[in-house]
Amino acid sequence: MTGLDVEAVMRGLKGFQQDAVEHVIDRFYGSGRVDGSGRFLVADETGLGKSVIARGIIARAIQELNEVDAVKRIDIVYICSNADLANQNLQRLNVTGDKHLAMATRLTLLARESRKLAAADDTSRKKVNLVSFTPGTSFKEGGWRSGNGDERALLCVLAEDALGVDEDEPTRWLFQGAVQSARNFGARVQWTRDRLGEDGADPEIAGRYQEAIIGDGLWARFLELREETRTLGERPTRGRLWHEVMELVAKLRRHLARAGVDALEPDLIILDEFQRFRPLLDPTTEGGELAHDLFNADGAKVLLLSATPFKPYTTQAEVGENHHADFLRLIEFLTDEDDARVRSVKEALDAHRFAMITDGDAEASAHRVREVLLPYLSRSERPPLARNQDMVVDRPLDGAVPTAAEISDWSALHRLGTHIGARVDLEQWKSIPYFASFMDTYKSGSSVRDALDRDDVTVRELLAATRGLTRDDVSARVELDLGNGLLRALAADTVGRGWWKLLWMPPSMPYLRPGPVFSSVGDVTKHVVFSAWNGVPTAVAGLLSHEAARRAYAGSDRSTDSSSSRLTWAMSEAGRPSQMNSLALFWPHPTLAESWDPLRAARAAGRLVDAEAFTASAAAEDDAAEPSHAFFATAGAVPAGVNALSVLRVLDARSGRFADYVRAAVDAMDQSPSAHRDLARFGAHAPGSIAYRALRGAASEDATEAGVWHAAWVLSLGLRSLFARPDAAALLDTVGAPGAHYWSAVLDYCADGNLQAVIDEYVHQLRSDLGGGLLDDEGLWKVATSAASAVRTNAATLRGHEATAERAQIPFPTRFAVRYGGTGTDADEKVAARQSEVRAAFNSPFAPFVLASTSIGQEGIDFHWWSHAVVHWNLPSNPVDFEQREGRVHRFMGHAVRKNVAAAHWADVLSSTDGAWDAAFTAALASPDTERLGQFAPWWVYEGDARIHRRIASFTLSRDHDKYERLLDALTLYRLTLGQPRQEDMLRLMQQGGVDRDLTVGALDLRPPGRG
Repeated sequence: MTGLDVEAVMRGLKGFQQDAVEHVIDRFYGSGRVDGSGRFLVADETGLGKSVIARGIIARAIQELNEVDAVKRIDIVYICSNADLANQNLQRLNVTGDKHLAMATRLTLLARESRKLAAADDTSRKKVNLVSFTPGTSFKEGGWRSGNGDERALLCVLAEDALGVDEDEPTRWLFQGAVQSARNFGARVQWTRDRLGEDGADPEIAGRYQEAIIGDGLWARFLELREETRTLGERPTRGRLWHEVMELVAKLRRHLARAGVDALEPDLIILDEFQRFRPLLDPTTEGGELAHDLFNADGAKVLLLSATPFKPYTTQAEVGENHHADFLRLIEFLTDEDDARVRSVKEALDAHRFAMITDGDAEASAHRVREVLLPYLSRSERPPLARNQDMVVDRPLDGAVPTAAEISDWSALHRLGTHIGARVDLEQWKSIPYFASFMDTYKSGSSVRDALDRDDVTVRELLAATRGLTRDDVSARVELDLGNGLLRALAADTVGRGWWKLLWMPPSMPYLRPGPVFSSVGDVTKHVVFSAWNGVPTAVAGLLSHEAARRAYAGSDRSTDSSSSRLTWAMSEAGRPSQMNSLALFWPHPTLAESWDPLRAARAAGRLVDAEAFTASAAAEDDAAEPSHAFFATAGAVPAGVNALSVLRVLDARSGRFADYVRAAVDAMDQSPSAHRDLARFGAHAPGSIAYRALRGAASEDATEAGVWHAAWVLSLGLRSLFARPDAAALLDTVGAPGAHYWSAVLDYCADGNLQAVIDEYVHQLRSDLGGGLLDDEGLWKVATSAASAVRTNAATLRGHEATAERAQIPFPTRFAVRYGGTGTDADEKVAARQSEVRAAFNSPFAPFVLASTSIGQEGIDFHWWSHAVVHWNLPSNPVDFEQREGRVHRFMGHAVRKNVAAAHWADVLSSTDGAWDAAFTAALASPDTERLGQFAPWWVYEGDARIHRRIASFTLSRDHDKYERLLDALTLYRLTLGQPRQEDMLRLMQQGGVDRDLTVGALDLRPPGRG
């Protein structure tokens, strides 16, 4: 058996999720398998945790397969649309706790990784593998391009091995591709050989690959091109030979991928948000043919996950779209091409349509649809908070009327586009401020560049007539007109409300009364902006970040590129640490942390506590010259039984200035106790104290004092990186007390912003991602490193261009607002890594506060921890896109739900001795609201003032207002018309029945059967 606790996994699921798991398992392995297809779709409403259901299915599938003697190892294949989605979910799907279980790779690289898949030598337990692929890298449609450098390096190794040589220059020229130098490619080949080890590539995959390319004539073709390249004497980089080499590499890559598929032994294949790569379900496509080799493997089960698995609603204006045919193709796949079952589904839907539009027995026809669909798919949905009331509310973003300058800009852009033969769309101008500065990813941008390269004087003049930004103005942080009404409105609701003053979000449950900074900003939630236009995320992130930074630096003379920092480990001329107060800020001091706990103070007072009054009670005559002297002389600076210097080993910092500071602190602990009026402030508000209390409160009985303390150091030093940034120092200069020591300004800001309550809330969210329980040492370390990593996320630089003939680049450092996703393909590994960093940072209480994305962030990604506002910069083309977009923030224990739980149960928290959020949710579970709303409360819905904000960005008098109303009508009714042809006609006929007609009678119920 594997190291798997199935009961524990299932306990972590809510009731409706457990129902779904057991229904799927019955269809795959139980009595339902007799008439089943081995394929199933979980189509729960967006945000209800389909990946958590998949976790339960994996656990139960492993349990079932462990009893099958013919299964020697258990291979689970996870296919999702992009690498960031894989990074987000692989940890969630790892049910065994094996650190080496999950492997994200490409089919073409399985020969390099496959030894990890091999069955364990210990026959008492079955090896479990979780292998992740993305269609863009493993099932690529359209020509099977030459792949990345790692793939070509592996192809080169296989070719050299087949030739019987260790290094062959012509072969390396053939596979070098876009790698800049032969030396660099040679290093990559050597790295591949080192990774493969003495045994080389997987012999099964290598053998199948070599046999296939010989049979296909590609080995002979390789030898011909190798000889031609040898004669040429250099790497081909252009012309006929280069094209023929690229074509050969593409074909070799495809055969290597197929050999990888053949070597897999998939038991369960999960396709997450598969609607983004639906062609894989069609075996007549290149990628689909390869994917079906996986789907049809002996004993393989296929699990599809998607809230919108087909386009449930198609308007007459959407030429070429046919949602009904799309739905039936999906049913064909789910039934494994069973014509009789497909026909029964079609007949049931036809009968339901007739009943709905003729006022027939819609309840009976809906029941029949449930009967024929439930063997292949299920769907659960949230309940409304009350009749005609749910968690989503409208908060329009009014862009007012375009200014004269903006209309003049449209006229200039229109003339420019007409001249270059690349029309600038009116919607582009409406959506993208300063379009001429952000048009490079569009045809108009490339056409302008080409014309300027030809020294087209007319284009120079037309371009100069457009509105553009200048590099000098941006670098000098000049106040800029934001370019259009939509961005001005968004800036007014974010930067304009004082968000530029924030280094972190206000807590949902404060312990202290907010200070002057945080009390001035009011209610805050991060905003997610979705646009159909690729230029919008760059413009929004760049210009909003510029405005926030401009205001933050207004009271500071510190420049962005300042090399000095107020939190460096500086040394005196005598070579001794000279800023021990800085170390005290970030030192987790157990005794002071426990003595000055803001939550305990709030509980003692029975209300929010004033921060200044809280610590003023301990004011004393200064015995010590500096607070750090009193700090380190106070007993209990290190947990009992823990060596203070152990932190240097744990942090791998045995040498260097930080080590000198720690040793100096240890020496100071031998001094006689002394007093300082600021000592209580360090105990209450210093990041080190805050980190210690947050992790101590999250620790289980299995956690050790050393484990808590070391993890607190990791988190605290992450917070140090926040305050060490020049922009943070500039902000504290601007909003803080004039002339204050920087360590004092940090303490004031932490108190003002309730940092303890913020970190407690963040740790609770990170705990939920690990199952929700209290944490042992390993769990504490994971939480601390995750939080510290999010705080340390680097600002990205986006680029615009001047509207001049030179097209000078304009760098926009972005931190307040960021772009999610690159401007090119998301298959790029650097883009994927950046997406994961941005997602983690946005799901932290720290910057960014606005995230702007195209459709790349629309499906499957979590953005809900600190956000309940979605800005639809452009109206979606289909009403169900609202569900996908808003589902990014309408998720498990999201920001709106936490605000409502905190507001309703603050009194319960004050009367409890448990952690604040454990106490709040325990009280919420026992509340009448939860009893009324059922198993979805208090996790997805809860009564209160906070709602999911649907923010429609539009100009005054725009036609978008009418379009939005039509989309809302369709959104209200589309669930009643699942799989129906000519839905617009059906909706019209249903509405003709009058407003008093109870249309819910015909609503389809596809919830999985209850377990009884």
